[in-house]
Amino acid sequence: MLAALAAALGADVLAHGLVSRLDEPAKELGERLRSRELTPVVRLLSDLGTTPYRAVLALLASVPLALRWASWLPVAYAALVVGLAPAVSASTKRLVGRPRPPAAEALEHPLDPSFPSGHATASAALATGLAVLAVVALRSAWARVAAVSAAGAFALVVGLTRVYLGAHWLTDVLAGWCTGAAVALALAAAVRPWLRGRPDVNTP
Repeated sequence: MLAALAAALGADVLAHGLVSRLDEPAKELGERLRSRELTPVVRLLSDLGTTPYRAVLALLASVPLALRWASWLPVAYAALVVGLAPAVSASTKRLVGRPRPPAAEALEHPLDPSFPSGHATASAALATGLAVLAVVALRSAWARVAAVSAAGAFALVVGLTRVYLGAHWLTDVLAGWCTGAAVALALAAAVRPWLRGRPDVNTP
């Protein structure tokens, strides 16, 4: 369903459809919110979506589980999530070929195509992957809710920073969230059978 939503957003963008009409108002709102004090904070939060930060977060979450379960599987899953999502994003960018928002009005203007947002894709994939590991590893319902909420907030914030900086349109970010979550869930579905039978793993 998430992959279908991302594809539908791509079709809407190519056809200049209803959803893509939100792009210009969102860009203008991001520009109005800019300030000398806020921009450095936004840049720092945006950087959390880059590969070095995501790799560190993935290791911090997966290595303790690997030691607890005496299995390399959590680390392998996290590594696949971190590595595959940007590749999917880059391939889709070349396929769609959407231009970035105007460079003159942007605080950041990468040269590659715009759709979907690589930062949003990668951060959503990591957030979904960490949420999956949290649900599998944690027994407390409250702890699961807290972990999943924190992961969702991470993806939300990283994606929105890209609109604030003028690096992406809003629909780029929406498609990135859908794409990244779909990648992580597809990988989780492939890994899940291997976790069955472990007494300390919550597998329904």
